[in-house]
Amino acid sequence: MTPNRSPLVRRSRAAAGLAGALLLLLAARPGAAGEPPLTLAAAVAQALREAPDARIARLEAEQADDAAAAARSLYWPHASVTSQAGWSNRQNDTIDVEDPYNPNQIKRYPLSTLGSSEPWLGLYIDQVLFDLKQWRDVQRSELEAEAAAVGEAQQREGISAAVLDQYLEVVRLEACGERDQQRLRDAEWLDRQARSLLGAGRALPSEQEQVGLEVEQARLDAEEREAELAHARAVLAQLIGEEGEATTLRVDASSLPPVRTPATDNPEAALASSPELRILALRQRMEELTLDAARAGRYPTLAVRGGYFHYGTKRFNAFEQEVAVGVDLKIPVFDGFLASANVDRATKAAEAARLRYQAVQQQKRTRADELERRVRAAVQQQELAARRARISAERLRLADASLQGQRGSLGQALAARADAARDARAVVEAQIESVRAWAALQRERGHLAVALAGAEAASPQTARKR
Repeated sequence: MTPNRSPLVRRSRAAAGLAGALLLLLAARPGAAGEPPLTLAAAVAQALREAPDARIARLEAEQADDAAAAARSLYWPHASVTSQAGWSNRQNDTIDVEDPYNPNQIKRYPLSTLGSSEPWLGLYIDQVLFDLKQWRDVQRSELEAEAAAVGEAQQREGISAAVLDQYLEVVRLEACGERDQQRLRDAEWLDRQARSLLGAGRALPSEQEQVGLEVEQARLDAEEREAELAHARAVLAQLIGEEGEATTLRVDASSLPPVRTPATDNPEAALASSPELRILALRQRMEELTLDAARAGRYPTLAVRGGYFHYGTKRFNAFEQEVAVGVDLKIPVFDGFLASANVDRATKAAEAARLRYQAVQQQKRTRADELERRVRAAVQQQELAARRARISAERLRLADASLQGQRGSLGQALAARADAARDARAVVEAQIESVRAWAALQRERGHLAVALAGAEAASPQTARKR
């Protein structure tokens, strides 16, 4: 026959299992109306696809691609058509001129076209054959397009970090909300025990009043936590571009990435792949191309132009159409020291870009070392917090058992509950802190979006279109 256990024993066993449940940080709970909870990877992928910042970055990268395509039009021949055809009330007026070589012959010319070299219809074809300055400008525009694509990747890293931070906030508030509800139930149970002990003369009125204050404080904290959770869910829904009621949004704490002690075989290569350094490297190459373009200002340029021209029907005995080809050769002789000034300016800009890259690289190397240390410390703190929470839960169980066995006091039970609540909250904060430290390290290396959402969802859409 199973013995009839008292509520105190059952409550003590429930308190002992509370720390173990908090170590899992709220395993996946069902979503609203039977919908599955939103995982972290799905939230980040949706934000990278639907968030306004991601769409703006994508449009800016596409604009840079369009600018590069416009610059590459230099390599292609350009064709154009012009027309001067029209009507004039004097177009039939003529002038008769005696031929100086044949006095007996009179030549007639229209006054409207006399001395005019403009055709009624002209078809022109232009082709640049050699212009080193413009060619370097085209190459710079291509690098600008590449930098814009990397800038889109950098923006997506920021979006991923913002979503992760808010997702962790929702996870923390949900964990704290569940803990507050458990705390309220425990406080209400302890209040009933305090009233019973007060009636039996085993407790002081001040002790019973202190338990009542604990009940009121627990209820107030639970209500405040619910309001904070609703606001955090609304902010998360806005970040990921979610439409609908934000209060129904549920997260899956089990989808958080596991945090381990970082180990990188080649930290320099990991940092060099970060979008920030890649952009600075592209800027350095752009400044070097600008220097080449400034030097090319001293070189000659060569282009060719040809076309077909029709001069209308009122040319009389002059020719009506023409086909011509010409060469446009420009050789700079003296430009007022313009090329020299441009070369000096571009040289200084290239040197500044090189120094900027080196300075940022050193700063990122220092920050990465600090973040690695922070991740290792966070992992250790998480383990210590879990052990401390288990000890506090056991002390709470013993305090409740002593109170039931008439050996403990309400003050000891309240103190044990305060310690258990503090240590359980520390477990949540330690795991959140470890994930945030890990995310900061991944973002420093430019791998956060890939680590959270996968390579396919994290890659910029502009790059995939190419």
